[in-house]
Amino acid sequence: MNRRRFFYCAGSVAALTTAAGCLGDDDSGDGPDADDETRTTAENETDERRVAPDLPEIEDPPDAVYVPTHREAMQMLEPVEAGAYALAPMLSYPHPFWLVDGRETERVDPDGSPAVHLMFTLWDADTGLVLPVESGAQIRVERDGQEVGSPRSPWAMISQEMGFHFGDNVPLDEDGTYTVEVTLPPIGVRKTGALEGRFAETETATFEFTYDEDFRRAVIGGIEYLDEDLWGERGALEPMEHGQGGGGDEGDDHEHDDSNAHDEGDGEDTGHEGEDGHDADGHEEGGGNGQHEDHGDGHVPYSSLPPAEDYPETLLGDPETGDATLVTTLLESDTRLTDGSHPYLLVSPRTPYNRVPLADMAISATIGRDGEELATVDLEQTLDDEYDLHYGAELVDVQPETGDTVTLTVESPPQVSRHRGYETAFLEMPPVEVEVDMEVPE
Repeated sequence: MNRRRFFYCAGSVAALTTAAGCLGDDDSGDGPDADDETRTTAENETDERRVAPDLPEIEDPPDAVYVPTHREAMQMLEPVEAGAYALAPMLSYPHPFWLVDGRETERVDPDGSPAVHLMFTLWDADTGLVLPVESGAQIRVERDGQEVGSPRSPWAMISQEMGFHFGDNVPLDEDGTYTVEVTLPPIGVRKTGALEGRFAETETATFEFTYDEDFRRAVIGGIEYLDEDLWGERGALEPMEHGQGGGGDEGDDHEHDDSNAHDEGDGEDTGHEGEDGHDADGHEEGGGNGQHEDHGDGHVPYSSLPPAEDYPETLLGDPETGDATLVTTLLESDTRLTDGSHPYLLVSPRTPYNRVPLADMAISATIGRDGEELATVDLEQTLDDEYDLHYGAELVDVQPETGDTVTLTVESPPQVSRHRGYETAFLEMPPVEVEVDMEVPE
């Protein structure tokens, strides 16, 4: 199998040679061998400040969600509130990620300079609902009252362990304490239910972190390598525990179940039908959404959408395209999402396994009957406190009947950046079809 060919970036992080995984004290063979390369004292001193570890790469991953080579470690800071927003900052070593432009991706690599991968999860301070849409946020970094670098807009991102968040590799100067100011402008997407009229003001959140050798040792030493037999296989890491914590030990504290990586030879269902029934570790499955509701005790919510069976009224199906699942349901005309006289078509795209919402898509729906097209509507990206992120439209020109078809066409795939394991999925997304069945099951 081509994707079984792996290679390692050259070099090692000499200042951290006693840490686990890629730094050589793991005898399991899962990480690079520190004895493969002998380094002089001068070389060690030169590389002492490097914070980016050398990580194994999967040369030819599948065009789908796959298991990466390792679980990352990070430092989680105290959540902060800013008006209607709550924000949880997180820091890790700078690492590659992939930008999306249309149906193409572009890999962004760290340049080797002192830096951190700065991330934050953003949610509604009242409901605990993660806000998984491009916010136009901007970050400014200062040290000793002096601005470091230029203001930058963090990318909307998805990762298997963190779900939807914002992040970027942020360059730094010397070791020391840094202050980060995050400007959060109004959210421009349609908001309904308890979210209607909210997030209309610009708010600012501020936090501090310390960048030093202890931080570098912690976030690199906390990397945990998976069994090489899983690398590149269809599957995903479980969400990490989002409790508050310190020095990047989350990778060690979180006990991971590798069963999320489907083994296609074990006779089990290897499709994604079980995706909506998967109990994402650490997340509530009941109720309106799959996110934490105890957001006031230091826990950070994970952007897990409700299972398909939790959506009300007429569930039309959960077809897959481009390795994404499109949960599709039809709400009756008395739904609060319309003016009360027309049904509402709701489509909820999510990742397999962890049900992470797929934001910033363009989707249209064509209603057909007896081989003829009755109407085509564009679905609007919407945030709702009950239905979470979805794409929907009021069906003004057609009243669907049993036997009608609904063809969903992804005009533009999710324009969110990706961490490892997601960068090859959700790009080529052919149209899919579901059939309307208005009969209520017994």
